Amino acid sequence: MKKNCFGFLFIFPLVFFLASALHALEITDDLGRVVDVRPRPARVVSLSPAATEIIVAIGADKALKGVSTEDGHFAALIGLPAVGTPALAPAGLVAGLRPDLLIVEPALAQEALSGKLAGSAPVLVLGGPSGLAQAEGRLAALGALFGRSREARAVQKANRDYFDVLALKTSRTGRPAPRVMRILARDGRLATPGSLSFQNDIIRAAGGQAPDLAATADEVPIGAREVALFDPEIIFACGRDREALEAFLAQAALGKVSAVRNRGIRYYPCALTDRAAAHAGYFAAWLSSALFAEQYGNPQNLARPNEVVGQRKIRLDMPFVAQARVVDARLNDYIQKTLVIDFKTPQAIISTSDGPMDGVAAIGNGSSPPMVWDINHQGGWEADLAARLGLLGLDPASSGLIFTGADLDGLAIVTKRHRDMTVTALATAGAESNAVRTSRDVGAYYQPGTINVIVLSSRRLSPAGAARALVTVTEAKTAAVWDLDVRSSQTPLANPATGTGTDSVIIVAGGEGEAIDYTGGHARIGQIMAEAVHEAVLEALALGNGLAQGRHVFARLSERGLEPLELFTGPDAGVLASRAGWRRDLVEALLDPRYAGLVESALALDDARGMGHLSDGSAFLGSARAAASGLAGGRDVAVLLDLARPDLPPMLKTALDAIGTGVAERRP
Repeated sequence: MKKNCFGFLFIFPLVFFLASALHALEITDDLGRVVDVRPRPARVVSLSPAATEIIVAIGADKALKGVSTEDGHFAALIGLPAVGTPALAPAGLVAGLRPDLLIVEPALAQEALSGKLAGSAPVLVLGGPSGLAQAEGRLAALGALFGRSREARAVQKANRDYFDVLALKTSRTGRPAPRVMRILARDGRLATPGSLSFQNDIIRAAGGQAPDLAATADEVPIGAREVALFDPEIIFACGRDREALEAFLAQAALGKVSAVRNRGIRYYPCALTDRAAAHAGYFAAWLSSALFAEQYGNPQNLARPNEVVGQRKIRLDMPFVAQARVVDARLNDYIQKTLVIDFKTPQAIISTSDGPMDGVAAIGNGSSPPMVWDINHQGGWEADLAARLGLLGLDPASSGLIFTGADLDGLAIVTKRHRDMTVTALATAGAESNAVRTSRDVGAYYQPGTINVIVLSSRRLSPAGAARALVTVTEAKTAAVWDLDVRSSQTPLANPATGTGTDSVIIVAGGEGEAIDYTGGHARIGQIMAEAVHEAVLEALALGNGLAQGRHVFARLSERGLEPLELFTGPDAGVLASRAGWRRDLVEALLDPRYAGLVESALALDDARGMGHLSDGSAFLGSARAAASGLAGGRDVAVLLDLARPDLPPMLKTALDAIGTGVAERRP
C-alpha cells in the first residue's frame, strides 16, 4: 500500500510540468505564473538554492552567472560571484551581472517582480518544493527550459531507483515504521515541518513515521510537549542547528524521549535537509540507513544482488602499472566505487592502514557512500572489505586498500616530472564533517570525510625512502588544507585543520633504477612529490567539497559555525536594528571586497593570535574605524555596536562591530 501511494504522488505534477515543457521555453513557477523565457537563457542569476542544485545536476551550470551565498558546495560553481542570500539581494550586485533570467525564492518575489533587481529580465519564483512530487516535476521543467531534458530524466531515474530500493528494503525489515522527527531552529524558536512537506515525504520514503501536526503549514512551532507526545525514536536536524537543538534537548522534561535516551540524534548537511532538488533519493537512503542499520546489515534483506556494474579506465604512466580503473560495484544495495591499480610484477608498499607490505599485486582506494556507514559500523569494516575484494577478484593477502567516505567521482590525479623522475599523486578528499586540528582536538569519533593519497614514483624507493615519503606527503597535504583555510570540525572558530581524523596514505616503493633513500623536501624527488600531492589535495577538496581559495565571507564565517545575519539579530544590535533596510545593506557590505577584506584580515589575525604570533592587535582598530566611516558615507563615526558574543574572537568581533556600526550610521 505504501509503495503504490508513494508512486501516485508523481503522476499529476509530472503531467502538468511535462505539458508545460512541450511549449519549449515556458515554465510555471510557484506563484502559478506561466513564464515565457525566450530565447533560451544564457545569463542566469539564481538566488534559489534548490533551483541552482538542479541546474548543476543537469549540466546547465555554464548558464549561471551569479548565485546565492548558500551555494558554495558544488565544484561547478567555484569562481561564480555570490550576489545575495535567498531572502536578501542588493539590486546593484544582481543587475550588474546583466541576467536574462532571474530565479528567486518567494521571499524575494515582490522585489524581483517589481523590476528592482534585474530590470526587465524574466523572473521565476522557485522556492523549496512543498513535496517530493513537485520536486520531481520541477526537474522535468528546468530540464526542458535549459535544453537538458535527457539529463533531467537521468536525475529523476537516479532518485526513483533510491526510492524503489527503499520500498523493497523497508518491506523486508519486519519492523514497524520508527517514529522520526525533523526539528528546525528558526530565529530562536523550534519548529517541525508540516505533514505534507517534502521533509516528511522523505521520512516516509525512508521507512519512518512522521508526525501528523498540520497539513497546510510549511512549519509548525513545537516545544517540549509536542516532542514528548510524539516520542520520536530518531530526531534529525541540519548541521547548523546543532547548538540550538542540543540546548533544547537538554531539558529534563525530554530525558525520557526515545531519541534522547538512546542517542538517536542525527545531523545532516543543510543542503540535503532543507531542500528537495536533485538528491532527495540519496538523502532518503542515508536517513533510512540510520533507521534500519541492524536490519540492513542482514544479507537476507538485500533488495538487489552484490555485483560489479561498470568501470572506467584511468591512464597512469608508470613502468610497473599494468592497468588502473575505477570500478563501480553494488554492495549492500548501493554503488560503492573503488580505485584499483594492478601491477605488472609484485611491489613493495607502505600503507598507513596495513603498514609495510611485500608482494603486493594491487592497491586501491575504496569509497563508501553514507547510506552504508551505519551498516559497516554494525557488521565491522572487515566484512565490507572482504565482500569488496571478492567482487573485485582481489586476493586479500596481496592487496592493499585504503577507504574513504568521499566520492571517487572527485578523484584528482596530478603528475610532476624532473629529468628521469616522475611522481603521480592520486587524491580523494572530504573535510566537512571530521576535519581536525591535530594536538588540539579530542579523539572522539566523527563520521568519515577523509583525505586519501596514493603516491607512485617511477624511481624505486628503499624502505627508508618510502617511510620518509609518508612525512613529505603529510606535510604537503596539511599545507593544502591550510592554504584553503579548512576549519576544524570540533573547534572551527579557534583552529584551522591539519587534516581529517581518518586520512590514509599509500606509497608504492616500486619503480626502476637505484633505490632512493631520502625523499624529504631537500631532495628533488621530495620536492616534486610534495608539489603533486599539494596540487592533488587542492583539486580533490574543490571536487569533493567545493572548497577553493577566494571563497566569499559568508562561506568563511559559515565554516566557523557563524551565520552573519544571525549575529546581528540579538539585543546587542539595537542601534543597527533600528535602521530600516539594514539587513540588505549588511549583506551588500559583506559582499563588497573592501569590507569583506576587513573580515578576512580579522580571521587571519585571530588565527595568528591563537598561535601566539600577535602581540598587540590595537593597530587593527584603525582599519575598523576607517571601514565604519566608509560605510557611513565618509563621516567620522564612533563604533557603537557591541556584539557581546563571548565566543567571537576579538579581531572578528572588532570587524563585525565596525561594519554593523557603519551600516547603522549610513544615511538614506
